[in-house]
Amino acid sequence: MNLELLDPWEQEYPQTIEETLEDGYVLNCKFNRRGTLLAAGTHDGRCIVWDFDTKGIARDLLGHIKPVASVSWSRNGRYLLSASKDWTCVIWDLITAEKHMRIRFPTALMMAHMHPKNNYVFVAALNQSNPVAVDVSEGRTRITKLLADVDSEGGKFYVSAVSWNKTGSRIYAGTSKGHLYIIDGDSYETLYQTRVTSTTIKDIQWSRNGKDILINANDRVMRYYHLEDHDGIPTLKNKFQDLVNRIQWNSASFSADGEFVIGGSGHKAEHNIYIWDKNIGNLVKILEGPKEPLDDLSWHPIRPVIASVSSYGNIYLWTTKHEENWSAFAPDFTELEENLEYEEKEDEFDVVPAEEVSRRKEDDEDIIVDVTTVENVQAFVDSDDEEMEEDEVYYLPPVANASDEEEGDEDEEDGSDRKGGQTIDHSERDVRDVFMS
Repeated sequence: MNLELLDPWEQEYPQTIEETLEDGYVLNCKFNRRGTLLAAGTHDGRCIVWDFDTKGIARDLLGHIKPVASVSWSRNGRYLLSASKDWTCVIWDLITAEKHMRIRFPTALMMAHMHPKNNYVFVAALNQSNPVAVDVSEGRTRITKLLADVDSEGGKFYVSAVSWNKTGSRIYAGTSKGHLYIIDGDSYETLYQTRVTSTTIKDIQWSRNGKDILINANDRVMRYYHLEDHDGIPTLKNKFQDLVNRIQWNSASFSADGEFVIGGSGHKAEHNIYIWDKNIGNLVKILEGPKEPLDDLSWHPIRPVIASVSSYGNIYLWTTKHEENWSAFAPDFTELEENLEYEEKEDEFDVVPAEEVSRRKEDDEDIIVDVTTVENVQAFVDSDDEEMEEDEVYYLPPVANASDEEEGDEDEEDGSDRKGGQTIDHSERDVRDVFMS
């Protein structure tokens, strides 16, 4: 995608459904950091990765035997973390389409989130248990129980949502009792806690600048908090809700530029997306989709595109109404409202001698075209980053078929169909059990 060809005055939010992605029963979806790939977890335990430009399936990975609760991208886009209700987490290496590591926990997982800087560290929220931070670097698995020092006053609680901040220095955890805990990302000590609501916190979402937080709870209210700095204390700025119908929000998110807040309606007979202005708090638009419940949604990190997941297992792509803009390809091109008479210049259509044409071609051939240097796109460089990562993955190459005997033996042991190198069945040979006291 060439960002220079995008219209800077394009509408800031989508309006219509342009395309539908169908492959199995999808439960949730997430864009990578660049918006070039879209990952989804399915009900049958698969993780599907679409190339967002071609809308083709780049990877179809089978690593779980129960539904995938969440998917999370690594910073460089090479690894994908999938958390499932079968008590396991799988870190996928998308370049080779194989499992980098598979870890079994002592209980089912509710969600997991990759570290924003380190590709080998993640946090996971466990069902009816304390959340954990897992480090799988250097071939070893180190696990740390979080909130172990918290006194559970007022009865037993569990963490229902967990997320890293933008810099990876803090972990934010929301509980079933409505508490928000801030945990140090290095020592894993609890630094701050506050009571956000009296109901369960379902999700914690961050804006792209890393200073805005959106907390979605079971009390039908989405709360917008702001941080003065990445390690600061959040301050409540606004609340978003449907005062008329009092509907639940199954999913919530910020827009790509952080100016809008979107909420996915939890109504059982509609697929509506509500868009609010973040600062003013007024309702800007209601996107009305098919008569299917909405389970999850994700806003494209750069463009005004929303991917929403239906309860029927489909992904709908919402986009803006596209208008042809030929001046983006030729700056001197002018669109005419009606036909105009044109007077040609005296020498405008004169025949150029063959020698002159040949000389111009030779001059063009002498120009050296650099096709290897990748220039930094400022839209991809965050404010706290010096430059783009060298090993960042934008698109996934096709996986070659196994040619040697060793790979053939591994395929036979797995009992999986590896034709095309894209689908991998789950196995027990790489599972690491994690036991906690």
